[in-house]
Amino acid sequence: MNERITFILTFNDLNNQRIKFYINKINEKLCKIPFGKSDINRIEADTLPYHITLFAWNIEEKIKVIESLSQIEFPKLKIKIDDVKIMNGKENSYVLYFNVENNNELKLLQKQIYQIFPSKKYNPEDYKFHITIHIDKDYNKIIAIKEKILKDFKPFELEVNKFELYEIYPANLVKTIFSKVF
Repeated sequence: MNERITFILTFNDLNNQRIKFYINKINEKLCKIPFGKSDINRIEADTLPYHITLFAWNIEEKIKVIESLSQIEFPKLKIKIDDVKIMNGKENSYVLYFNVENNNELKLLQKQIYQIFPSKKYNPEDYKFHITIHIDKDYNKIIAIKEKILKDFKPFELEVNKFELYEIYPANLVKTIFSKVF
């Protein structure tokens, strides 16, 4: 049963291919779902596309979130992926991710949402935008995957004009919003 909703930036086919160019070098099943959901099979529930998370809420706030998001104008964004990094995850896990270079337009967009729904976790002053590649408790596995990706890695740019709201986990699309500026 879905307990949360998440608001994400998603990518068109061309931009997904830029991400998958690196992901496809990994010859094992990757999983983007954090540990801590004991009642779900993480791999089966990992149905969200590659994305950048802007915000997440409890499912009870879905109607208020949809109404509030309809009041915001979403710009077309250019996002630069400049590195592959590791951060600590939930329950002694490690998160391997594509690092998103600092982006003022993205922070301004998140700030608009933050003003409606203040949340320490999604404070634009502290939040680290990223695209999760894999979450695992095996640090050596994370390092091995990172090294495979970095072997041919070059910074790349993604264009974003699609924002989606999903119930999670597993993912169930609730609403798609396209930028109004093309």
